[in-house]
Amino acid sequence: MANRNKPIPAQVRTAQRADAALARHLNWQKWPLARQLAYLFSAEAATGIATRVEPHSVLAKLYRHCVATRSSNEQWRIRHFLSQLVQCRTALLHRPELVPALAHIGLHYAQRVRELSAWQPPSKNAFYQLDSLLRHLFDQYGDVPAWVLGGWGSSPDRHAGLDLTQLALHIGRGQALRRFAGLPVAISKRQEHALRQAPAGCTFQEAYRYAQLAERDATEWLGVALDSRLGREPIGLDDALWLAVLDLFRAEPDLDPWQFGPVCDWIYFRRCVGSPAESAQPGFSLRGRSLASLLAHTARWHRTLGHLGRNPHYMKLLESTWPGLSVPDFAGGEGGWVQVRQLRDYPALLEEGQRMHHCVANYQRSCQLGRNGIFSLTFNGARMLTLQLTAARQLVQVRGRYNRLASAEEQRWVNQWLAVARLTVADYAWED
Repeated sequence: MANRNKPIPAQVRTAQRADAALARHLNWQKWPLARQLAYLFSAEAATGIATRVEPHSVLAKLYRHCVATRSSNEQWRIRHFLSQLVQCRTALLHRPELVPALAHIGLHYAQRVRELSAWQPPSKNAFYQLDSLLRHLFDQYGDVPAWVLGGWGSSPDRHAGLDLTQLALHIGRGQALRRFAGLPVAISKRQEHALRQAPAGCTFQEAYRYAQLAERDATEWLGVALDSRLGREPIGLDDALWLAVLDLFRAEPDLDPWQFGPVCDWIYFRRCVGSPAESAQPGFSLRGRSLASLLAHTARWHRTLGHLGRNPHYMKLLESTWPGLSVPDFAGGEGGWVQVRQLRDYPALLEEGQRMHHCVANYQRSCQLGRNGIFSLTFNGARMLTLQLTAARQLVQVRGRYNRLASAEEQRWVNQWLAVARLTVADYAWED
């Protein structure tokens, strides 16, 4: 009881006042921005922010990215920038997710091409404000690609190892993109033009794939390409092979483009992995191989994969069936040695294409929609012709192996089938 009136030592009073001050930090959001900034770089910030501020708040993130991991020189540069930014009426300092970008602006603020005092936020949207601020400070001619600015402050591209912040500074000074010293691959002037047109949100690797497709006038394949090994593997590693496969697909515009990825996966398996029955073939190439053969091999290989390794979209395609046209199959000759059979599922189309060395598989979609029917003519079980019939019951295409024309005997049996089934034939069906 006697200790109640005992004088409190000066050190204890100082500690109590510090504790009271820390308690008031819970209301740091109500402080003016200038006061928050002063506290951020003060000696008390390390203890106070760690114990009294929410870890995901703006203040905590500012401390983590602008103070805790920075040298004294870097802190000074960032503080110099932030002290000027707080004088602008901007929402940037109220968004935790934008703090890393602001820290990088501070680090490179000395390289600005315009003064911050001349900048006005274009809207209330913080993300639009960040883009506007970056262009104002670092884009002298307004031609830095959106995907480059979008990577400001991010970690280097995991495939290309490219620092997009440095690239933005380089282009922003009016330098050619292809002259940037950190590029992982040499770029032509034409490729640079395409790279600058790549969609916002791309990494450098994705933008480079866009440029490769732009050279082929195939930018509509970007999503398919990025979802395949062409998009996943580092630049330069088998690019020519995957692009050659892409060219095969582009030559068959009716083919489901999402088969491109599984075909590339099968090729990689044959080249680099192999199986107990057949070892890997590092020298595997497309020479002498048709797209029909690649599709058939891919389908058979994909069925051997476990459920976790299968592509759900591709499996759905492999399992696709259709009722077919209301045209009966045909049997002719002694013992029915001549057969005309309609193909009613995708594996059957793949098998027909592989055996006949043409890409009849690209009719899968039109068969499902009932627009066409595909029939196979066999002699004693040997495939001879592939026949295309329209929904109007008209024969419009007749092709043998390697797309050859029908022989006289084959044509005679096809005409018998047409007569029995009461079908018509287009004049051009027998022509090349």
